[in-house]
Amino acid sequence: MKELVSVAIVNWNGEKYLYKCIKSLLDQKYKNIEVIIIDNDSTDNSVKIIEDNFKNDVILCKNKNTGYAGGANKGIELAKGDYVIIANPDIVFGDNYIENCIKKFKEDSTIGAVTGKLLKYDFDTDEKLNVIDSVGIAFNHYRQGIDIGQNEVDEGKYEEDKRVFGVCGAAAVFKRDVLEKIKINGEYFDNDFFAYKEDIDICWRLNLYGFKCYYVHDAIAYHGRGMNSSKGVINTIKNRRSQSEFLKGISFRNHYLMIMKNETSYAFEKDKSKIYIGAMKYLVFFMVFDWKCLKYVKEVKSKKARMETKRKQILKNINISDEEIYKLFDL
Repeated sequence: MKELVSVAIVNWNGEKYLYKCIKSLLDQKYKNIEVIIIDNDSTDNSVKIIEDNFKNDVILCKNKNTGYAGGANKGIELAKGDYVIIANPDIVFGDNYIENCIKKFKEDSTIGAVTGKLLKYDFDTDEKLNVIDSVGIAFNHYRQGIDIGQNEVDEGKYEEDKRVFGVCGAAAVFKRDVLEKIKINGEYFDNDFFAYKEDIDICWRLNLYGFKCYYVHDAIAYHGRGMNSSKGVINTIKNRRSQSEFLKGISFRNHYLMIMKNETSYAFEKDKSKIYIGAMKYLVFFMVFDWKCLKYVKEVKSKKARMETKRKQILKNINISDEEIYKLFDL
């Protein structure tokens, strides 16, 4: 019997996507899976779609809205599998996604998380696009997280497995025993984040604890994230204007919370000029385009003590050298 894989879909008002997402999981070549839906108090027809179509195929947990981080943690707690996939509802999995991701873990016992090749999916036209959404996350010396390959046409550039800094939270596969080793105060993902950048935060911790994240080129899935998340100032502005003040604000807040938690003295000293430059660019951007969100600076300050407590626990468990930590920002 193959090892059990638990898939936890964190859903909030995802009625547009849920049917295709769940169906793609039930059609996987890898059959020993359990599908858990964490519904974060949806107000649309999400629960009805699940109960009408998949009542006997999934485990439905009706949850209060604890955000993506809280929903993911609830899914992990309920999961019985040796591996846990945390997924958005706007993912359509290729039938080989789980099988090929699990194979990767067998190659190296220090691999803690993997992601496949995520391509774009247009749910309005019901069309798979040959455009990359993410082949892993890079985190550079300015401490900026970047979805590698995003919005590039898939022309064969990413046809080899590769170690990456982190895995995109839309379809992330984790080894369960590694999650148990990195949790802090019973939390896998940080509940203080609620949503946004919690995937970078947990992968930073994975790396510090001595585990690796990998991109698996032949595990294919499709993500409904829009094309307006492309690179460039103009497209970034357009994308941000489409987001709510709350989401923009917590994204800003979480960027600094994860730095407070995970930054090491050695790496900071080597990169502090770049980190300060990155912070100034971030603040200037907010003052010009999203000045209302600057109130979230207060939340950074209010959570500082909590982050410092978590940081102390992380520092006690770092299992790689200063030099290895610094190299992570070049992956």
